[in-house]
Amino acid sequence: MKKILLSLVVASVVAFAGQGDYKSELSVHVGGVKPEGNLDLENQLNLGLRFGVYVEDKFFDMLEVGFERASDVDYDNSTQKTDINRLFVNLIKEYDLTKDTALYGLVGIGYENYRNPEFDNDDDGFVQYGAGLKHWVTNEFALKAEVRHGITFGGDNNLFYSLGFVIPFGKRVIEEMPIKSEPIVVAKKPEPVVKKEPKPKPVIIKEIPKDDDNDGVMNADDNCLTTPSGKVVDAKGCMKVVRLHVNFANDKSDIAGEYIPRIKEVVSFMNENRDYGVAVDGYTDSVGREKYNLALSLRRANAVANELIKLGIHKSKITVNGYGETNPIATNKTQDGRAQNRRVDTSFSK
Repeated sequence: MKKILLSLVVASVVAFAGQGDYKSELSVHVGGVKPEGNLDLENQLNLGLRFGVYVEDKFFDMLEVGFERASDVDYDNSTQKTDINRLFVNLIKEYDLTKDTALYGLVGIGYENYRNPEFDNDDDGFVQYGAGLKHWVTNEFALKAEVRHGITFGGDNNLFYSLGFVIPFGKRVIEEMPIKSEPIVVAKKPEPVVKKEPKPKPVIIKEIPKDDDNDGVMNADDNCLTTPSGKVVDAKGCMKVVRLHVNFANDKSDIAGEYIPRIKEVVSFMNENRDYGVAVDGYTDSVGREKYNLALSLRRANAVANELIKLGIHKSKITVNGYGETNPIATNKTQDGRAQNRRVDTSFSK
């Protein structure tokens, strides 16, 4: 049984390494164990060490392995003592409450070992389930409070409660698609062709104007020669982007009334160009966790999209995107810069 469980632990960590906001986290737990009465054991001080690996595209968010030890546990009505070692694997699902706090549930399987087995207490496997609350004190440190219930294969019960101290490792960087830039080619003027006549006159061969990105603006007047196909551009050939300058409060997606006139300008443009579609792109500053900021940027974009719908733009004309803390337009090191990055942009397509 021990060999099977240890193999499961090693294989699981290797299979799922390198996922999530952070690749992994290490936590130290201090708590207690309240055993079922028929076990003839006193309540125990329990110390533990756990290692969790974040995963993606699964029904759970983290795979966790742990080891716990209760030392010198007293048997009831006896002078005998024992050490109890427990090794286990948990699957954990997190639910964000705020950008810094998450509720989580867990299920797991493990094995417990008694150094001095007495009164029918012996080595056995167990299953467990529980719930906890995780709060990020800083981006590099969190606290966990947890309660779980363990049931051995023999039917005995233990109640575990603990406080954990968490340190994450390997912050994941969201990779952005590289933007390919092509050099601007300046066409050389053709040299005049001179006819051999008494009074030669230069003949100028005019070059046919080119529009390499098919945006309707000739290369000679186009400042953006690689505009994506289908996007609406301005007179200089660059994608028409309306920066709404909706200044969202920190960790909020509500739109203040003062920004409605700016949104109405987008509505007026759409009404004048009824065959156009509009993309609503939400962004955040870099404060908080990337996973939470990605969801927050989508809520901000949806808030603007809902306002467009209220003002008469059909939802089929609207595409909503959330880009989190990527593509900042100002520094995130100052309060003013972070305020500029908490924004929603719109662009248009034909």
